[in-house]
Amino acid sequence: MKFKSLSAAITLLATAAIAKQPNVVFILVDDLGWRDTGCYGSTFYKTPNVDRLAASGMRFTDAYAANPLCSPTRSSILTGQYPARTGFTSASGHVKAHADYAETTGGPPDARAAGPSSVNELSTDYFTLGKAMKQAGYATAFLGKWHMGYAPCIPENHGFDQVVGGREHPGPPGTNGERKFYPPWSGDTLQPNPSSDTHIDDYLGAKAVAFINEHKNKPFFMCMWTYDVHAPFQSKPDYIEKWKKLADPSNPQHCPTMAAMVEVMDDNVGRVLDALKKNGLENNTIVIFTSDNGGNMYDVADGTTPTCNLPLRSGKGNNYEGGVRIPLIVRWPGVTKPGSVNPSLVSTVDHYPSILQMTGQKLLPDVHKDGVSYVPALQGKPFDRGPTLCDFTHFVPATMNIPSSTVRDGDWKLYRFWFDGPGQTDRYELYNLKDDIGETKNLASAYPEKVATLSAELDRVRSASAALAVHPNKDYDARTVGVWSAMGQGNIAANDGALAMQADEPQFSAKTRVTPSLVDDAKLEFEARSGTGKLVSLQWTSQSEPKFGVPERNRACALSNEWKPFRVDMSFKGRINELRFVLSNAGDQAELRNVRLLTSDGSVITKYEFY
Repeated sequence: MKFKSLSAAITLLATAAIAKQPNVVFILVDDLGWRDTGCYGSTFYKTPNVDRLAASGMRFTDAYAANPLCSPTRSSILTGQYPARTGFTSASGHVKAHADYAETTGGPPDARAAGPSSVNELSTDYFTLGKAMKQAGYATAFLGKWHMGYAPCIPENHGFDQVVGGREHPGPPGTNGERKFYPPWSGDTLQPNPSSDTHIDDYLGAKAVAFINEHKNKPFFMCMWTYDVHAPFQSKPDYIEKWKKLADPSNPQHCPTMAAMVEVMDDNVGRVLDALKKNGLENNTIVIFTSDNGGNMYDVADGTTPTCNLPLRSGKGNNYEGGVRIPLIVRWPGVTKPGSVNPSLVSTVDHYPSILQMTGQKLLPDVHKDGVSYVPALQGKPFDRGPTLCDFTHFVPATMNIPSSTVRDGDWKLYRFWFDGPGQTDRYELYNLKDDIGETKNLASAYPEKVATLSAELDRVRSASAALAVHPNKDYDARTVGVWSAMGQGNIAANDGALAMQADEPQFSAKTRVTPSLVDDAKLEFEARSGTGKLVSLQWTSQSEPKFGVPERNRACALSNEWKPFRVDMSFKGRINELRFVLSNAGDQAELRNVRLLTSDGSVITKYEFY
């Protein structure tokens, strides 16, 4: 009996030791903007469950995605390495053909820079966070969007034992290439034909709760990476109808479908939090809630932009703050102060070492090479990770992204726009984010010494992360101003923030292919003047109507010597492709400024700048 009692005691102690090893739940929401929850300041979206998580944990104000697109940021979380190091720099995780990270020298004639090509899969050679947690004895699960390659580059080969979803899908899974939130779904880890009204994120939420219930007596690491709030813009019909009644057009965020998508996401966050509490795991589970990039500002839903990232500039797919600053909430029971707010700079590469340290594991600096543990910040101590990098050297017409690299150090953020200046020299923008979170005042010319210091720091960080070089585009035709190109005989130039056009032949034009995902109709606002008092015509094409000059897609605007405002309503079939301003006669001149592309309800979707 004594022996049995001793054995029982040892077993009890071992069980208690395991129980002290904290669980980790990592919730990643797709395309959730920095201001898309109540606790981050939204006055339209309602997120009671995310808000209660923030009230019980620590909310970070200055957290960043390592890239403004999904696949690269996801890879940065699992590797602790910048996309510039892994070569996963574009949202190409659904592309089947193998691609290498390699320098390029050519590209479209209107692009000044040629950035490196991107890989499209997360190699199984990486010792990922999933593998580290499994090695540490954790039960591991991955539920939701993966978007980092086809087999063998799937969650099962990155340390995750239980997988739901977790395939190449760039958005919600569907069939025959159609993405949708409702079944039938493609994927060997998904039930193909559940009830027709089953929302994919409700399905994930139920699976997450089941996993928690089944593993309440063993430490677990669960990633629930939702398909919401990524396109296509679909949600529960009753939710959408509810939000249609609550939408206020004067609120910058007023898309009913997006509000419904946010609500579905929040519902399932609540299910996970409730399951932890019900199983007595709330006080022994670290919960991390964040996003993979900024909110979507270039698609259209309900006649408006899906969300609005104000006061931040731009959105998903662009290197400005709206594309890379993201929500981050961490609840570490017994450590994080409930309801605390932390201004420390944190990057998605930092999660790997932080989770290792929070769970009592040794750090692996040769693995998570770019990550810095933010545990001191969670403990309420001073934390300075040093400068953080965002290297996004792709030209993205839909989001107006110019190949650029940024470094943020303290309150300052420097942009290097590769070969985007005169003669294909680098162009710089500098912002003090403490004073100007909206990045409205470029201070580069006022603080040349700060530009030089941060430029050197950017070079150092890029070099340390093994980023490949960006080259001037050898195919550049040197006939652009901003993202507008001269077509025909004539010249265009920047003149004090305006686009100046001079025609040497009839039908000379300035054209841009930088248009977002507008479908069926839009508006263009601009101011124009002409010393010759002539006309300027606005013309446009679309996917199904590829020819310029068709009468119904041609609006002539009479000009005078004084600046005059115009708003042109544009209708088209399919997605808009190109816009151009046209001067009818040789010798005609015109200047245009404050050119803005709007959705059908008048929300600004693109502002064009001339520099």
